[in-house]
Amino acid sequence: MRLLRLGTGERLLIRGGTTSVGLAAAAIAKNHGAIVASTTRRSDREQLLRSSGAHQVFIDTGAIAEQVREVFPSGVNKVLELIGTTTLGDSLRCAKQRGIVRMTGMVGNKWSFDNFSPMDVIPTSVCLTTYDGGPEDFMLTPLDELVEQVAAGTLPIQVGRVSSSSMT
Repeated sequence: MRLLRLGTGERLLIRGGTTSVGLAAAAIAKNHGAIVASTTRRSDREQLLRSSGAHQVFIDTGAIAEQVREVFPSGVNKVLELIGTTTLGDSLRCAKQRGIVRMTGMVGNKWSFDNFSPMDVIPTSVCLTTYDGGPEDFMLTPLDELVEQVAAGTLPIQVGRVSSSSMT
């Protein structure tokens, strides 16, 4: 998975798992051999997440770091943060030392931090980075490979109605 440079056996947490990007990321990450955990605010979405590739589902209350550490005591290798500033601090606490948190979404509808203090929010040895894509990145997407995987049934796709209430 190019966006996160994800390796086989690495643990990935997708914060905002029921978004279209979250569902696609889970399927692609699982195909790359990652151990995928996804979040949702609604327990009735667990099967959707599992059918998209999640091995573990966390019901997101906004503070899940303790739950994540119960399942993955040292933390996760990578976090794909799709909700944004409202959960970023907690997502950073889910990452293991030398882990990476990639913020690439803002479905939480809050665009900035209040009283942001990096030394208090970013744990020691955890990397925080962002990704917003662009035409150059899109052109590097292996679309033919993804289409072949969908056609072969090895990359599950979820089609459905998207609304703001179903985003996380």
